[in-house]
This record gives sequence, C-alpha cells and structure tokens, in this order.
Amino acid sequence: MLDTIGSLSGDILTDAQPFMQEYTNAGWRELQFFCATLGHSFFKMPFIGQAYPPVDSTDPGTWTTLSWTQFVNASGAVYAPPSIPVLPFNMILPLWVGERVHGYTSARYAPMSMARDRLPQVQKGPYNGWWLWENNVLYMPGSIYSMDLRLELSIYAPDFETAGGVEWYNQPIPIIRAKTALAYFICDEVIKAREDPSPFRPMAEAAAKQLFNLEVSQKQRYPTQRRPYCGNRDGFGVW
Repeated sequence: MLDTIGSLSGDILTDAQPFMQEYTNAGWRELQFFCATLGHSFFKMPFIGQAYPPVDSTDPGTWTTLSWTQFVNASGAVYAPPSIPVLPFNMILPLWVGERVHGYTSARYAPMSMARDRLPQVQKGPYNGWWLWENNVLYMPGSIYSMDLRLELSIYAPDFETAGGVEWYNQPIPIIRAKTALAYFICDEVIKAREDPSPFRPMAEAAAKQLFNLEVSQKQRYPTQRRPYCGNRDGFGVW
C-alpha cells in the first residue's frame, strides 16, 4: 500500500493506531458479504426451535412473530426464553423454513412457503403454511397446534474486538485459509481513501473465490462405479 514511514519508530498503519481496527473490521465485513454472496457454507447455519405455542386467535387477519428476543402470539401474548427458543443472535435472515407438529418426532419438517410482500389471510389450521421476513422478524399465520420449526439461516461472524485479555489483532480468523483474502480486503478499505478504483479489490475477490472453489469441488464429488457388462448393445443378453 506504499505505507508512509512516519518516524524511525515504524509505519503509520500499525496495530497501535485506533483506525486500523475500523479498517480491519470493514475489510472483514466486505469479505463476509462477498463470500456469502457466492454461497460459502460458513455463512449458513441450521436452527431448530421446538414447542412454539398454538395460536390463540382464530382471526385470519392476525399472525404470530418470532424474533431474537421473543415469540408473540396473535393476541399479543409474549413468550420469552427460557420458555421458548428464540432466533440466534448471529443470523441475518432465514433462507428456508419448515414446520411439523410438536411431539411427532417421526414426521418430517414440511417446507413453508415464503410470502413475498405480505402474509395471506388464511384460516387457522394445523400448519402455518407461510412465512414472511420483515423488519428482522419472522411472521407466520399461526397454527392451532404447538409447532416445531426448522430453519436454514444466513449468518455473520462478529467483528474483531479485544476480549478475554486478547487484543483484537490477535483474535483468530474463523474462516480457514482466509488470511490472504482478508488482507487484500483490508488493503482495499485503506487505499480507497487515496485512489478509486482500488487495485486491491480484484485481488481480494480472486482470493475469496479460491476459498469458495474448495467447496465447489467438494460438492461436485459423487461416488462412481463401473457399469455392469452386457453382452448385447441394446441392453439384452447375459449380464
């Protein structure tokens, strides 16, 4: 980055500078956004919540909600931990939602339909059927039974902060082999103040794509076996 030597004691961009923590976390967020857009599995997480209360109103114009702190029934009754599970603190939004009646452990989770703009006003029944994510809240019509939910979540990793006596710059990077990509994204954040476009952005994205390519290779693998021998080209004969 052509860092400037401020004095004989060292460079300007050092861990001791308070702005470097901001630059580092800004680059860390950019790396996360880019990898999450590619579909990196580090930013996905399954979640199961059980025994959410049955809906307490038959009005089709009402709904239930689930957030990071509480479950609110159709009448406005509030349920909070430890009586019910709430959404994990590190989630960004749900990618998939399924449901089943609580207690039926042999049953599969039935996928719910995502509402695009608003929940349909449906009669209350044994299943919610629909979900809507707005204003960091999961909206559902409500079920007449106690329900279990299974979600696939988009998540984020926290910023680098000093904690437990460990300085922010000594905290581990939670993504395996991501040091080069993170370094380029940090350089990109610093250099953008001096020149635009930044020459580090293409290198940062290329390094991040290399991380994702490992997952692509893993997911494209499948078991193979030899085709059985057939004495006849049309498929008939002795095997």
